[in-house]
Amino acid sequence: MNMMIRKTAFALFGAATLALSPVAAIAQDDPDMEQLAMLGTMFEVEPLTPEQEARLPMARGVVEKILPEGAMMEVMGSAFNGVLGPILEMTNEDEGAALQGALGYAPEELAIGEDASAEILKMIDPAWRERNQAISTMTQTMMSDMMTRMEPIMRNVMSELYAIHFTQEELVDIDGFFSTPSGLSYARQSYAMAGDPRIMAAMFSEPDLLFGSFAQMPAMMEEALADVPQMRSYAELSETDRARLMKLTGLSAEALEEAMQAAAETSAIGM
Repeated sequence: MNMMIRKTAFALFGAATLALSPVAAIAQDDPDMEQLAMLGTMFEVEPLTPEQEARLPMARGVVEKILPEGAMMEVMGSAFNGVLGPILEMTNEDEGAALQGALGYAPEELAIGEDASAEILKMIDPAWRERNQAISTMTQTMMSDMMTRMEPIMRNVMSELYAIHFTQEELVDIDGFFSTPSGLSYARQSYAMAGDPRIMAAMFSEPDLLFGSFAQMPAMMEEALADVPQMRSYAELSETDRARLMKLTGLSAEALEEAMQAAAETSAIGM
């Protein structure tokens, strides 16, 4: 995998990640892909010149060699495992965040230690780690699917970019390898190409193909969590558990019930 494709994939991954929040909101509230297609109009793209069109077949052949089938998945997996993986692992093991999700209070707000936090979570939400892992796995699956769908679009747009930025002679040299003077030019141009607006324009040129699955996100989430026990409500706790929770947190029965109800509502919204 050469430097250009790796940087382009990471740039695309970053742009996609930034785009996911509004995209997911649009897809869940209104699956009309026209709203997503409109985002593509934000990026102005000049048509290819006749000279560039003439170089396009050669450029396409080069891109097919340096961006073979499955390449985007490979870089996506590397990015997820190398960058997001450790972050998600840390988040998945954040007992304080889990406690706040269960009670609506952070451990420091209740002035309780790790042992008390663990005991509280064991009573209210013993499956919190399993739930976090299920969500992480589903997220990676969705992003991998998106990269698989994006790959042919990327291959097409990169072919155009190669035809724009390199001469026919340079494309021939690059096709041979990157150790030639033309290969050095290729490396230099790669920085500009990675940030070209054509990439974002291409992302949103097929919104239904790439982002249509976000409309299915609630159903996918439900399926991913089907075998994970739900967080316990105040009503489901035994009198012994309630008494122990009140002792551990210093909250009254009424405050504990309200906190757990508020936390459950916030968790439902987040889903």
